[in-house]
Amino acid sequence: MKPERILNIANSVNLRELGGYKTHDGRMIRWQKLLRSGDMSRLSSKEAKRLFNYGLNYVIDLRSPFECEMSPDRISRRVIYRSYPVYSLGDKGSSDLPALEDENDIYDNDFSEPYVTMILSKHSQLAFRMMFSELLDNTKTAKSLLFHCAAGKDRTGVASFLILSALGIDYQIIRRDYLLTNLVYETVDQNDLRRKLQSDDLMDFINEMNSSFYVQGSSLDKARQALINNYGSVREYMHVAMQLSDGDLSDLQRIYLKKI
Repeated sequence: MKPERILNIANSVNLRELGGYKTHDGRMIRWQKLLRSGDMSRLSSKEAKRLFNYGLNYVIDLRSPFECEMSPDRISRRVIYRSYPVYSLGDKGSSDLPALEDENDIYDNDFSEPYVTMILSKHSQLAFRMMFSELLDNTKTAKSLLFHCAAGKDRTGVASFLILSALGIDYQIIRRDYLLTNLVYETVDQNDLRRKLQSDDLMDFINEMNSSFYVQGSSLDKARQALINNYGSVREYMHVAMQLSDGDLSDLQRIYLKKI
């Protein structure tokens, strides 16, 4: 299976590569290191093996314990699986999250602005911190970490925003990748879409996305603005909310970026 923006895995949902995105300083994300997806419960054993052979090493499941129980991921037993639910939702099912030290959080039950909640709530921040700890452990060459929720758009979209921001990817590129979800869901012929995306020239597609949204750029904009309003900058958010040191951020870039 070759690296491309939309991976050719039958019965997958919005399964995409983050490889190839460029930073302003002449580096780019390595292929076969970062994947994002929606539901992983419908893969056949054959497709799960293909994904493992592609290099899948970690799966970070951002869904609630109830969702995980109802639709468990179908992945190779050799893949490291972690359940890090982003929403608390009062769901006391089992997950891999450690106990939250301070459970008093005004954002946890505020779903009027779910994207802002994901950025600011202590529960969501804990889930994303744990995700970053796995990202730092994924040091082997051509071994991928995949993160996903149910549709691969909201929880996965915010997770992708945080990861790509930590790697120094420009926000407009992050936003473009976020909006690519619309095109994936609107396009019947996924093979044709793969061919069109090989050049990564998406400007015509972006205009099409703006006319019919499944995800809206304004939602991600609100998440980014909430981060800046409350923390001042992405780097400060990474330091305070994600508890990543400058050394950690350098390690992330060493692991996931390469010179062009």
